[in-house]
Amino acid sequence: MSKRQFKTHASSSRAAPATGFGGFGSTSTRSVLSYVAELPDLSTVSDPNVVVAFKNLSKSDSTTKTKALEVLQEYVARHPNNEGGGTEDPILEAWVKFYPRVSIHNNRRVREQAHNLQLMLLKSARKRMEKHIPDTVGSWLAGCYDKDNFVARAAQNGISSFLDTDKKVVAFWTRCQPRILDYAEEAINETSESLSDERNTSADDAQALYLRVVGSSISLVTNLLLKLKSGDIQKHQETYESFLQNKKLWALAYSEDPFVRKIVDHLLIVCLENQPQVLEPMLERLSHSFIAKALRSPQSTSSLQLLQALGKLTTRFPEVWTSAYTDKESSFRRLRSFVQKGSQGGPPEYWLSLQELLHLLPADTIPSDKAPSIDFLKSFKDAIEGREEPRQHAEQAWLSYFDAIGIITKRITDSSVRAEIFQEAIYSILESHLAGETGRNPVTNLALVKACFLWASNKDLKPQDSLPFQLQKLANAFIARSLTSAHTGPEESESHKQGQRKIIGEAHRWFSLLAEILNFKGSDDVAELMMLPSRGIFNSAVRTVISEDGRPYSAAATVEITLRLTPSVVEDSPEIVESFKSLVKNHLSKPQMITSPSSRHLVSLLYLFRSMPHQEAEFEKAWRSTIDSLLQVSADSSTLKVFTALLANDAASEPSQSYPELQRLLLDASARALEGDSGARSLFETAIAFNCYSEAASATLVDQVLQNSNPKDISSHSGKLDQAFKTLEFISTHKPDLLDQDKHIHIALITMLLEITEISDKALASRAFTLKTVVEKASKSSSQANQSSTLDMIRWNLELEPSSPRILLIETLVQQAKSFKNDSDSSVPAEAFFPDPEKWSGVLNPTLILPPSPALGTMRPFAGCVFLADASSANPTSKNMLGSVESKTFPVALRMALYTSNLVDDVNLLLRLPMDLLLEILHSLLLSSEIVNDQLDLLEAGEFPEWAADDDDEMDELKTLVSNTHLGKLINGAKQWQHCSSSEQLRSEDPSLTVRALIDKLVQTTKSGPGEYYATKALSHLIANLVDAHGWDAVVGDSWLSGTKILSSTAKDVLGATAILTGLGTNLEISRVANNFCNRLISDVAGASATSDKALVLIISLNAALMVYQEDEIPVAKNRIIFAVKQILSWTETLATTNTQLSSEVCRVLQSLLPAMKDVYGTYWESTLDFCISIWESSEGGQLSDENLPMIGMSLKLYSILQKIEDPNDDLEDALTNYKQKVSESLINLLKLRRAKDHQPLQFVDTLLLRQLRGIPVDLVEELSEFYPLLASDNRNLQSAAYDVLHRALLSFQQQISVEAVLEGKDARLPDELLSLLLDPPSYTDFSDEVLEDFPTYVRGYLLSWHLVYDSYSNASFKVRNDYSQILKSENYIGPLLSFLFDALGISAGKSINLEKQRIDSTAIREYDMWAVIDSESAKYDMRRLLVNLYYSCLKFTPNLVKAWWLDCRSKQTSIAVNAWTEEFFSPILIQEAKEDVSKWADEQEAASEDEKNLIIKVSKNTPYIQAGYEIDEMMMQIIIFLPDNYPLQGVDVRGGNRVAVKEKTWNSWLITTQGVMTFNNGSIIDAGDEHGDMNLGAPQRQDDWKIIVHLFVSFIELIVPSREFIVVLNFTFGDGDSKAKGSFSSRDIMVNKDESSLETNSACLQTSGSQDLLPTKNHSPFMSLPVEVRRLIYTYIVPDDDIRI
Repeated sequence: MSKRQFKTHASSSRAAPATGFGGFGSTSTRSVLSYVAELPDLSTVSDPNVVVAFKNLSKSDSTTKTKALEVLQEYVARHPNNEGGGTEDPILEAWVKFYPRVSIHNNRRVREQAHNLQLMLLKSARKRMEKHIPDTVGSWLAGCYDKDNFVARAAQNGISSFLDTDKKVVAFWTRCQPRILDYAEEAINETSESLSDERNTSADDAQALYLRVVGSSISLVTNLLLKLKSGDIQKHQETYESFLQNKKLWALAYSEDPFVRKIVDHLLIVCLENQPQVLEPMLERLSHSFIAKALRSPQSTSSLQLLQALGKLTTRFPEVWTSAYTDKESSFRRLRSFVQKGSQGGPPEYWLSLQELLHLLPADTIPSDKAPSIDFLKSFKDAIEGREEPRQHAEQAWLSYFDAIGIITKRITDSSVRAEIFQEAIYSILESHLAGETGRNPVTNLALVKACFLWASNKDLKPQDSLPFQLQKLANAFIARSLTSAHTGPEESESHKQGQRKIIGEAHRWFSLLAEILNFKGSDDVAELMMLPSRGIFNSAVRTVISEDGRPYSAAATVEITLRLTPSVVEDSPEIVESFKSLVKNHLSKPQMITSPSSRHLVSLLYLFRSMPHQEAEFEKAWRSTIDSLLQVSADSSTLKVFTALLANDAASEPSQSYPELQRLLLDASARALEGDSGARSLFETAIAFNCYSEAASATLVDQVLQNSNPKDISSHSGKLDQAFKTLEFISTHKPDLLDQDKHIHIALITMLLEITEISDKALASRAFTLKTVVEKASKSSSQANQSSTLDMIRWNLELEPSSPRILLIETLVQQAKSFKNDSDSSVPAEAFFPDPEKWSGVLNPTLILPPSPALGTMRPFAGCVFLADASSANPTSKNMLGSVESKTFPVALRMALYTSNLVDDVNLLLRLPMDLLLEILHSLLLSSEIVNDQLDLLEAGEFPEWAADDDDEMDELKTLVSNTHLGKLINGAKQWQHCSSSEQLRSEDPSLTVRALIDKLVQTTKSGPGEYYATKALSHLIANLVDAHGWDAVVGDSWLSGTKILSSTAKDVLGATAILTGLGTNLEISRVANNFCNRLISDVAGASATSDKALVLIISLNAALMVYQEDEIPVAKNRIIFAVKQILSWTETLATTNTQLSSEVCRVLQSLLPAMKDVYGTYWESTLDFCISIWESSEGGQLSDENLPMIGMSLKLYSILQKIEDPNDDLEDALTNYKQKVSESLINLLKLRRAKDHQPLQFVDTLLLRQLRGIPVDLVEELSEFYPLLASDNRNLQSAAYDVLHRALLSFQQQISVEAVLEGKDARLPDELLSLLLDPPSYTDFSDEVLEDFPTYVRGYLLSWHLVYDSYSNASFKVRNDYSQILKSENYIGPLLSFLFDALGISAGKSINLEKQRIDSTAIREYDMWAVIDSESAKYDMRRLLVNLYYSCLKFTPNLVKAWWLDCRSKQTSIAVNAWTEEFFSPILIQEAKEDVSKWADEQEAASEDEKNLIIKVSKNTPYIQAGYEIDEMMMQIIIFLPDNYPLQGVDVRGGNRVAVKEKTWNSWLITTQGVMTFNNGSIIDAGDEHGDMNLGAPQRQDDWKIIVHLFVSFIELIVPSREFIVVLNFTFGDGDSKAKGSFSSRDIMVNKDESSLETNSACLQTSGSQDLLPTKNHSPFMSLPVEVRRLIYTYIVPDDDIRI
């Protein structure tokens, strides 16, 4: 260890003073890098935390150093320069001492933070820190060359912060030169031992530190030599020489650290340029270091730098390889050992540098003998093919290798030796390359060309050693192998195929090399040498093809390779040309040859033959001959492959199109391609790509594709559709014109693609959209006529029947129309965008002539209009089709309406139509909309029309259509519709005129059909929308009404008048015309007859007129109203059975007239009620038909209005009271009628019926059994009505059932009809989530039946409840309920539904109000609430059954979820109710007599405990009843609270008995107290039963009165015999005797004495003296006629 490392360097107080940037001229004589450097004086540092941090910097642990540096950085950051001048001087002085050492620490983070802190201090102290820079400059600059990028960047950032230009950098380096050299000198003289303490640093870490310090110091000197001018360097030349002549420096050329090796190599290059005079005296040392040592040592990643350094050194001082080289082993051998290692991780430039170095070597260095030369070349080759050598180095490496051969052979004068070297170093490589036997880095053709040139340039070689001889030798061997491989094994064998592939590969390599030679400049001589053997190979291959009929395909492949790569081999030889021409003309078209394994190559030869000069005519003959030959062969997969190859050329297009037989074959191939034939698809795609289809065949081809693609049947033909799509996609890519050559095909194609965009397969839809874009793009490039094909496609598609496979969604058609409109100009006529009005009217008329369903007579305000339309139907046979539509034609009209409704919002487009066409389109649209509206009203819930698809989206479209909003924009624009006249010039540009003309057209339609009923509704809705949008001018309106005369006395257009009256509504209240019209109708009614044909028309008109007015505002004198009512009621005696339509309208008119005369007394009210009842009783066959539905609905509404009349007169009140019984019976009969279809009119009627049934007193219901089947009805209203009646009736009758069960001594039973509804429970798996959310009637009926079951429990006695529970248990009724309940609520899946989030509170859990839920909530909420309430009822009334199901549940997940859900939402409610019931029961108990004790009950509100006990001798005997958190899934637990005056054994017996009684009594505390043994034992049937009863009896008495003694004698009968059993017992002793048997208790027996007869009657005072609990027990178990003796 050097003594220098123990010297302390001068402190800041002894250092020479610095000026400017510091005293750069002064130098330090002490090492600042040694680990034993003196620590600075920290006594003047003011901050103790900083002192501690500096002390931690001297410690060896890297983490401690890192934290210390962080503390210092935080301190400096808190002291910027603008606050007190920055960091204090003592800290700066201390840091200068620590920085050099810390900046070289092994830990990267420490070094990085040290440089960061150096910069922070410079920014904080500025000039005060600048004077210390000379002391730290070496360490700071050395950090810039740290091999860690983060550390180097930190140091560089610090330097660049104040040196921001190159000029400043050079000046800084120049000024700091002495200090930098001193630092470098110190560093190079350090050792690993002086830099690191061996006590806490490993040898590897110490060495790494040393090499890093040395490397950075060398980089400093190198950069000084590069950056500084020579004059500045000369000032310190001695220092440089001292550094460069250091023995340790150049020894680092073979250091173990590649970073250091690269730096030393770089330094040598720089010194050779700037300081060669310094190196010249050290040539032996440099030769030893860089040649003797470095070439021998590993040079991983530094091999390139070493070669570059040696190249520079050799150029300047070549003697380093000779005279200056002193090692024992020759310098060339050292180089060989280096070359043998390869690039050693270097870049490809390594091989180029090696090549350059070989050229620079002194001639004496290169051997002239064979052995060392071959050894060197072998090492060179092994290095190239070595495992570690990258493949991307191969080309440059082989070029360098062959260049090395040239360098070596130049030194050899003996031609035979050179020949041997060529044989060893070149021929072997060439032979292996051609044979395909290559190493890891195969030789390249370019390198082989260089080798051939080298070999050929040696002219003095013997003939047998020359290149031509060796090439012919290789060619002969190749020909022999090719001939042999033709007969190696069967053609299908793997060995034969492998041999053929090998020959093809060898041929390709041979002619690729020849092609490379031909392309090389100045290669004529060498190419000519190789041409002769190449022609021999070609001739041999042609002969083999002909002789073997193409079976060995390697021969044909060889011919093809020759022509493709080196055609000059053939073209330059007439003999070779003739040989090849003979093959093509005379042999190629033979079937056995063209279909042979060589077919692919032979086809290629055919087209290569065409490319030869002057051979086009011969080619066409050969091509046709070959096609003819193939057409004679069956079109199997192999033949199709040949056809594919023959057509895969542009030259095949024209002859193919003119060849009919070939066109038929191509069409057959395209058809097979659609079926999935891969071979046929390849032929089809080739024919399309090379334009081989004729025009006619192309049209047929596209039609084939369209016929084989049906997107609507994608589920079963997805593969076929995919094949069709592939075909179209290929055509669109390679020949898009084919898709647009015919208009009809274009339309069909676009339609098919649009169909595909509608399906759910997104991938296929995306492909269709892309293909459609391509087709439309091709269409736009053609004529304008083709552009309009989109509109033609839309019209064509709208006219298709629904069953057509090409029908598109309306949404798709609308999108296409709007897209086309946006892309087109106004030159396209507007009518082209809309359906053909004539065709639309034609498909709509068959539906318009059909009468509407009579059930629509219940729907206001057009109820009576239905009857007029029915009466005016022109087709008598249509009576059998009431309410239906023409299913064949109406779907077409509907599609037109749906499509048009999406376009009429575009008013500009709409008003561009000619007026007549516009009116026809709007007229058809409105009529279609009204038809759909009626048909939707006649559907059941969830039902789809037969003329529409079973699709929710289409139903939404239909509902949008009937909403009457599609003409909104047109209506909004018709502001002057009242003020214009239809006599004005009809111009469709004006919305007001358009609307007025449309009104006139609709009025005309109401006068004469077809469609007068639908026109009435359309006109009414149109007028109503106009009035809503623009208001009603009464004056102008009356003028218009007077002008139309539609409300005049002579008018016959009842439907038109109805439309106007209903459309204008209350706007006509002040109208004089409407007033007169109403008065006239009232007068006419007063004199009308029911048998008159005009009666119905008159009443319908009057109903329409009355709708204008409120009930108390009818502008008619009361006496006239009375006369009219009297006349109408005179018709009603038989009207219900003779004229249902008139009956309906009569009820409707009475709804308006009777309230207007509510204060009039008379028989009007009884007559009205009689009329209503006659209607309700008129239905025949037990079915509520559509014909009777209107009058029943109107009569129910009439009855409801009578009930709601305010301040009725006495006659009306009496009538309602007197008819209550008859009305109730009639309404119940209506409920029992069968319903054919639950459509909206029926729902309207049933809703009215429900409202009336809700008010029927249950005591008027005679037979409940008829209501139970209605719970299973599919009609929701019937279910609700039946449930309501049964719910109220069961609650009322249950007390009577309980009394009868006790008096008659029979078991109570639930109604068999109710139990039958529980036999077929629903299964959750039978319903989808969507269906279940609608609360299916089947499920609803089942759940409501269960609710009725628990209604039976609510008011029943204990015994009746027990009987009911036994029934439910015996048949396991409750299991399916709970399973469905938990499945439907998701509990079975482990999900605990949060009832609070579902808006189900504790009240909703306890109670279920069906009417409240129906009126305000969704069906989904209704089902959930009912399920929750049912589960609560199960827990409350049948907890044991629920508990049994829960314990038997096989699903652990379900069991856990049920327990958690019950505990969270139900148990708290049930526990609270149990406590409240116990408290109430305790309060209701009779007070004990003076000699008895009161039972004391204590209920804790906040704890799950109930305490019961007696006070005995001022002490409390008490038991505790515990209610668990998941009660009642877990039973009640009885615990002993305080035992008084009772033995422990007896006490435990009581606890067990009480626990058992509660368990067998459904966990009921009160029932267990009231009926101690009943639920546990039932009625006693055996002697053993009586023994148990006696035990329980005595235990119960002792529990109540343990201090009293008495003897009881019981005489009773049990079993089937007449024998008597007598016994006596006291509170302590019991004995029971029956015949000879006996039971003794406590070994004591007391005889009966002094007994007295006592009957158990309530009047008998001795019996009544017993405690109430004893009396209740005796009444439970003793037969009433038995004797009781005490």
